[in-house]
Amino acid sequence: MEDRDVVVIGGGPAGYTAAIRAAQLGAKATIVEKDTIGGICVNHGCIPTVALARTVELLEMGKYAKDYGITYENMKVDFRRMMSKKEAVVKTLVSGVKQMLEAYGVEVIEGTGKLISSSLIEVYLKDGTKKELNARKIIISTGARYPKAYFSGGVEKVINPIEALRLNEIPKSILIVGGGFIGAVFVTIFSKLGAKVGIVEESSRMLPQVDKEIVFILEKEFKDNDIQVYLKARVMNVESKKEDGLNILINAKGEEITAGAQYVLMTELREANIDGLGLKEVGVELNRKGGILVNERMETSIPGIFAAGDVTMEHMWTTVAYFEGNTAAENAMGQNSKVDYRAIPLWTHSIPEISCVGMTEEETSAKGYRVKVGRFPFAGNGMAAILGQRRGMVKVIKEERYGEVLGVHMIGPRTGDLIAEAALAMRMEGTPGEIAKTFHVHPSLSEALWEAARGT
Repeated sequence: MEDRDVVVIGGGPAGYTAAIRAAQLGAKATIVEKDTIGGICVNHGCIPTVALARTVELLEMGKYAKDYGITYENMKVDFRRMMSKKEAVVKTLVSGVKQMLEAYGVEVIEGTGKLISSSLIEVYLKDGTKKELNARKIIISTGARYPKAYFSGGVEKVINPIEALRLNEIPKSILIVGGGFIGAVFVTIFSKLGAKVGIVEESSRMLPQVDKEIVFILEKEFKDNDIQVYLKARVMNVESKKEDGLNILINAKGEEITAGAQYVLMTELREANIDGLGLKEVGVELNRKGGILVNERMETSIPGIFAAGDVTMEHMWTTVAYFEGNTAAENAMGQNSKVDYRAIPLWTHSIPEISCVGMTEEETSAKGYRVKVGRFPFAGNGMAAILGQRRGMVKVIKEERYGEVLGVHMIGPRTGDLIAEAALAMRMEGTPGEIAKTFHVHPSLSEALWEAARGT
């Protein structure tokens, strides 16, 4: 049996962040990872998806280059090379994470971990042998997975986002189920590559976490580009056709519709990766979503065992996983750290991009806040005009009495980079007035936030 201060099961964003933080605090830290360091985000999620989105962004830019006096002749998509570039980006980042772990002296064991007690872990190695680790503290960060969708037929071409990233050809047509942040970026990727795209969303609009005024701009953009948007809709069944394709039964606003597509992409079904971990035997409790139950210190129901990231099934964003892993490690090392979930910035690399933090205007009304709203269109922003990307706007919502920022929602160019300032303002309980009194570079896209803040 070998002793460790901290053993982390799972080497995704929460896991490798936890291991590095524990090592920074003086721990002898070990990661047990059965697949590839970096987890879903780096290998099969955020990074490769945004790499593909960047490719279609370049394609879109090429179409409008003539407006700047530049002509690209015979512009075409080399899909295999596009996918190869995506894989190169992934390998670069995986290598970078491994180098960080090595620099901090974090041991990585390739294998599958199972809890035997609150301090004992059995690790089943890839060569068929096993070893035992005695850990002073344990952090579980095994993430979540996409379960198989069950329909009466056509299962082979009902795919999840991981499988979508492995396609070897551009689909002729695809129906995307789930109008959230993942669904929106895949709509952009496949439609810009020339596929016929539809999207199904159960709620009354796409991206329910985003202010409806912002979402309507994206929905209009999609519809103007011949993307079929089904709202208040569900896929009831999928069956294979005799020819290459699928028949899809959709219930949209109570009406049954039959659609056809080569693929159906399920983007929002996920479940915690907890099989074989030994949680029940050790007594680790689960929450109502089937993830590991934790408190704000990332402690589970068993002292000495922590959990962080998607395995909790609560705040399933890489942005949050970093903080949860950091918090779990600090508490494992005797500190008193908590995660503050008040200002989580969200983003999708659709075209145009959408970002948000905090409440929507509808949410503030439902909670009884009296608010003032500032808006500024990118059509009036100098840098947006230079970029030729003038669609969209920034919306700032503040509480009327004290002036606190309650929410910021954006659609337009590079909003993923802009939203951090708004998140900081909310984290510091700042006001739009403080944003308005802060110098912003000119010309820059950040001036759109500055103008919206001035308008409240």
